[in-house]
Amino acid sequence: MKTCGPNPLQDALELNAHVRGLKALLEFQRWQIEVLNDRLYASESGGTAARRLLALKQSEAESSRRQRSSRS
Repeated sequence: MKTCGPNPLQDALELNAHVRGLKALLEFQRWQIEVLNDRLYASESGGTAARRLLALKQSEAESSRRQRSSRS
């Protein structure tokens, strides 16, 4: 007679599938970062423009954070 308790084998198989999916997602995100990094640090003028835009956005975000923290 079987009991309707937890099935450790099924749980392990589901966890394994979940881990494989997360690894695939991580690998995809790593690839995306490499592509973006290559574009950002390209020696072409587009790469220079991208670096300048990134620096501008970072400085805007930093000044926005400072303004919010000074209001608190």
